Amino acid sequence: MFENVPDVTVSDWFACAEITSRMLRTLGRIGPGGVIIADLYQRDYYATHARTLDPTGQTHFIVYGYHDLVSDLDWYTRQYGERAWEELVPAVDCTAWDCMTDRVEDITGTGFVVTRMRHHMRRYEFDLSGAPHYYDRRASRGKDTHPATRMVRDDYADRAHPHITVTVKSPADEKTRALSLITISDRDRHVTGWPARMRNQFGASANAHRVRKTVEAYLRRTRP
Repeated sequence: MFENVPDVTVSDWFACAEITSRMLRTLGRIGPGGVIIADLYQRDYYATHARTLDPTGQTHFIVYGYHDLVSDLDWYTRQYGERAWEELVPAVDCTAWDCMTDRVEDITGTGFVVTRMRHHMRRYEFDLSGAPHYYDRRASRGKDTHPATRMVRDDYADRAHPHITVTVKSPADEKTRALSLITISDRDRHVTGWPARMRNQFGASANAHRVRKTVEAYLRRTRP
C-alpha cells in the first residue's frame, strides 16, 4: 500500500523558502549576536537576535549568523571583488537548504550538556553569533579507521564587548566522555583557552562562569 510513497526530507519543507539579500543585510545591521533562524512550523527563515531563541528548542534553530557573514563576505570579496555580494547571497541560500536535513539530525542528536552550556553562556551575557558547526573528530588524525567523535562548535560574542569572542567545541553527546575545548579571542587574536570535562549541567555552569570571570580579568588588564 505504501510502497510508492515518496521520501520527504526536512529540506523539502523549505523548498519555497529563501534566504534573501535583505535578510543578510538585516543580519549585518544587527551585528554580533545576529542570526538567521529556520522555523520548522512556518517552514521559512527570518533574521533575529540570538537572545530570542530558546537554546533547548528544536523547532527554531540557527542556520547562519553574523560571524558567518563576516567571514564569508571577506572570502567572497577576495575571490569575486565587486561581485562578492551577488555571489554570496545565493550561496548562503543553497547551502542552508542543502544542509537542512543533516542539520536537523545533528540537532536531535545533541546532548543535554551542550544545550545547557548555551543556556548558561547566555545567562552570562554571551550570545551565539553563528550557526553551530558539527564535524567528526577522529582519535588519530588522518586515519579514517579510528572511531570518530561527533563534535559541535559554538561561537559566541560578548554582549557588552562584541570584539571578544568565545568558541566552545564539545562532543555532541556527552556520553562519549570526550573533552571539550574553550577558547577566548579578541578581534581574532587568541587570548586564552582550556580543555574542559562537561559531563553534566554542573560542569557546563562552572565553565560558563569561568569564561565570564576570565573575560572580565582580561578586560581589566588591557582596557584603561
